[in-house]
Amino acid sequence: MRISILYFLLIFSSNAFSQCNGSQDLCSKRYDEVAYLTTHNAFNAQTQGYTFPNQNYGLTQQLNDGVRGLMLDVYSLSGIPSVYHGISIFGNDPLSSNLFEIKDFLDANTNEIVTIIFECYVSANVIESEFDNVGLLNYLYTKPSGGEWDYLQDMINSNKRLVIFTDEDDASTGQEWYHYAWDYCVETNYTVDNINDFNNDFNRGDSINDLFIFNHFVTDPTLGIGVINTAAVVNEYAFLMPRIQQHYSEKLKFPNFVTIDFHDLGEGKTIVDSLNSSTFVGINEFEIQNIKLYPNPCNNYTMIINLDKATNYSITIYNSIGVIESTVKAEFQAELQLNLSKLSSGFYLVQINDNSGQTSIQRLIVN
Repeated sequence: MRISILYFLLIFSSNAFSQCNGSQDLCSKRYDEVAYLTTHNAFNAQTQGYTFPNQNYGLTQQLNDGVRGLMLDVYSLSGIPSVYHGISIFGNDPLSSNLFEIKDFLDANTNEIVTIIFECYVSANVIESEFDNVGLLNYLYTKPSGGEWDYLQDMINSNKRLVIFTDEDDASTGQEWYHYAWDYCVETNYTVDNINDFNNDFNRGDSINDLFIFNHFVTDPTLGIGVINTAAVVNEYAFLMPRIQQHYSEKLKFPNFVTIDFHDLGEGKTIVDSLNSSTFVGINEFEIQNIKLYPNPCNNYTMIINLDKATNYSITIYNSIGVIESTVKAEFQAELQLNLSKLSSGFYLVQINDNSGQTSIQRLIVN
């Protein structure tokens, strides 16, 4: 009897405290209901000796930091499948070296799911051979034909924890795990030369596809390389989260792969955790219309105007890392003045909820 009770407690404890990609809440979500921090040109890292990097650190550090989506460009270099960004002399590695890093991470972290998005200039058979040689074939996940994506917990239980997408539609029978990206995903534009050029247009893929690649990086228009100083700005919570919210309000598309350069700069992981949180303040299919902040930018105060006199509102202000700064109530007022004298200069998000559950989130600049 004592052994049976101990066994029950061990099983209960394992189930009660298990996590999926770092959160117990994600275990009951399908793969397409989850956001994943994703690195653009993940291999192209300064610490790996690449001349014009898109990342500061290599794959192992990225994965340890919470990155769960990796974009890899694969070419044939002297007959060896290799990763590099356009021109091999600026840095290259065998694809197998990247895959070994991924395998080591999956071996050591049995509750984590990783996605690779390939830009591929070699065949599906070559990719399969590389997976086989590294020992990753058993990890490969295949979406059920005609069905929904699996729940994260089921993927973990079956140990199918590596999801593959490719921009080349050349999979053969038996390679159903080699998902053609544009059958499953839609993306935003990936060519953005200026911080002011982000827009909400879709690029490749159909907008009705299950998964959304939210490209969010600026590329030097002359050299075609990552811009570290710009990444430090656009990866900030106060820049990236309003862009996600603004895109969602127009397209109603949940961002699965939040794709950035220089993942260690800004709050990419915090943003993805917010997206995956049941208390995330940025996703709501209904918005309160016509509410404005004025003046904006502001100094010691701002006004929220066009409130409905017959409705109660709660107003919450979030700082650049998502921490609540102030919460007030507006009861039966058409306008409300917010005292911001205690707030330091910077970007903030102002969340306005009415008593019917509708939400408006607006960006506020405090001088």
